[in-house]
Amino acid sequence: MFRYLLYGIIIAIHLLMFIVLFMNNPVYKQRGDGEAPPAVQQSDAAGSQSQSAAETNRAPGFPLYSDNYYRNAGLNLDQELLRLSSQCRAAAVIDPERKMLLWGKNVDQPYPLASITKLMTVLLLMDDLRADNNNLSLDTPVKVSLSAAKVSRRLERGVYLDSRETFSIDELLKSVLIRSANDCAYLLAEFLSDGKPEDFVARMNRRGKELGCKNFFFINPHGLPEGSQDNLGSVLEIAYLTEYLWRFPEVMKWTATRRERIRENSKPFDLDSTNALLRTCPGVNGMKTGMTNRAGHCIVVTCEREQKRIMVIVMGVTAVNGAKLRNDLAQRLVEWGYKQSSL
Repeated sequence: MFRYLLYGIIIAIHLLMFIVLFMNNPVYKQRGDGEAPPAVQQSDAAGSQSQSAAETNRAPGFPLYSDNYYRNAGLNLDQELLRLSSQCRAAAVIDPERKMLLWGKNVDQPYPLASITKLMTVLLLMDDLRADNNNLSLDTPVKVSLSAAKVSRRLERGVYLDSRETFSIDELLKSVLIRSANDCAYLLAEFLSDGKPEDFVARMNRRGKELGCKNFFFINPHGLPEGSQDNLGSVLEIAYLTEYLWRFPEVMKWTATRRERIRENSKPFDLDSTNALLRTCPGVNGMKTGMTNRAGHCIVVTCEREQKRIMVIVMGVTAVNGAKLRNDLAQRLVEWGYKQSSL
């Protein structure tokens, strides 16, 4: 009996020793919450860096663009509106709050942008105004360079820049957004790229890709053609860019303005909006028009009624009375969009 008891004690001692050795082995030691093997930690760090890089490509809380960013509602226009829409190359009616394409035509095909280009120019300005590594503000003075003054004499539709003048960034911004001043878009690009507008254009193309937009292609910051080349973009990516800019009060302040003035203390110059829908369509507060021979008449419309938003994009109306047809179609599409969004 004593012998069996002794055997039991010996077995228990061996078992206890085995357990102690097992638990202290670093290979099998249980990790506490938050601990991870080195390989996993490295992977997480790499993932975190990748995520951080992606975060810098957009504004906080604003998703990147993708092919399914807007869901297609598959709605149809009535016959009269469908007939009117045959006058344009591409168009869309979008409910930005529901991320829904209510109706569209050739929405993924890139077309010449004309002055719609300036929306990307303004987006880069907004990026720079919010960057931590510079001291820019809307009040920052910008001296008109000799090259910008020379460009101003060559480009159509400007404010006739003079190299003896200095404007604030806000004055240039409102000239771009209200009058669609090509020379002011050029001067902003030159100023924001240390005198190298070609670097600014490269940045425009890079920024489009960073945001997930594959169809944007830029050759200048204002939208006028250069030889056989045009700035290009698709309707849905224009809609995304519009939605992105809608968040900035300093942008919407000027896109909603019918008339403003610069050079008040010297040679007053009135800036009249190119967007006729500000006067004819209730709730319209932007955003941009454009026209060149190859692009035709284009418009991006933002509208807000009783806190409900609708966006309309019309591209490539090439008829003789194209501006009127473009505006009529855009306004009809706005009204149609509100009817659909209330269903």
